[in-house]
Amino acid sequence: MAGFSEDELGALRRLAPMEGLPEAALGSLLDTVERLTVPAGRVLFRRGERDDALLFLLSGAVDLADAQYVVTAVVAGAPEAAFALDEASPHRVAAVATAPCVLAKISRDALDLALTWGQAGETVVSELSGVREGSGDWMAGLLASPVFSMVAPAQLQALFAAFEPIFCRAGEAVIREGEPGDYFYVVQQGTGIVTRAGVPDTLATLRAGDTFGEDALISGAARNATITMATDGRLRRLNKDAFRGLVEEPVLSRVQASDLSSFRSLGLRVTIVDVRSEAEHAHDPFPHSVCIPLRALRERMAELPREGTLLTVCDGGRRSRLAAFLLIGAGYDVRVLERNEDRPRERRLEETEAL
Repeated sequence: MAGFSEDELGALRRLAPMEGLPEAALGSLLDTVERLTVPAGRVLFRRGERDDALLFLLSGAVDLADAQYVVTAVVAGAPEAAFALDEASPHRVAAVATAPCVLAKISRDALDLALTWGQAGETVVSELSGVREGSGDWMAGLLASPVFSMVAPAQLQALFAAFEPIFCRAGEAVIREGEPGDYFYVVQQGTGIVTRAGVPDTLATLRAGDTFGEDALISGAARNATITMATDGRLRRLNKDAFRGLVEEPVLSRVQASDLSSFRSLGLRVTIVDVRSEAEHAHDPFPHSVCIPLRALRERMAELPREGTLLTVCDGGRRSRLAAFLLIGAGYDVRVLERNEDRPRERRLEETEAL
């Protein structure tokens, strides 16, 4: 964070995407932020340009001009300055500094990782868990899960062969909060506890049949909790590449926004679930969607209809993939809806009108 003043750091922390992020996720993101200073009259970006980073206005003023030359003024500290100057890539507007400005340049990918890490914080025990203690059959437990029951029978032998048995001692940390994800785990024997920094109580207890660890593999975000063995135990683990190739890719279906009209022609009932935060949804809503943030999905999924198909959507794709896995594990029919930012907002509205 070199180069930012205390006031600028305060403005950074008040940006809408930072709201509710745990300190570890926020600190990791802020370490990647670049400070930019520009004079009045500088063009920040042009309409139609692609950009892998987002610009946030910390001080100064910027004019945004759309294709019809309608100009919107953005002044630092105003409510609209809490969001990126233009999230779309390619840009839908051109941006010109109308006063000397300080901007924060944040990688889209780094922001998406931080948001997924922060908003997946309540996901602890996996929805992929099946048969519980006493069954003696971890494979039957996995197949009892709606997710693993979707794996093609021809792939099951390769899937189960890819699981590696490991033995863990009481007190041993299997995964640690903040570390990158490398394995998906099944508890075969023994008991583990789930903890998180800053939370004094144990979040959950894991027993035979419970699974954990897929959230970091699906999203690419860091582990959101620490799991420590309370007793000696035996686990099965599946490495990241095997999980993605044998589970994630076969199970997660993707739909392009431009293909939504085909759902209507098939007579299918579709519900679009925007899993971004309420602030993100209000700022740039996906047309005809219901907003249930990822952090609240477990508690609110009963609000979603069991009939028809759910389409999960976000900006970067990580949160919608993780949400789809949670919902599939709960027995919903789910697809991941991929936003097409190349299309004008009006065209995206027309596409969802088909539903």
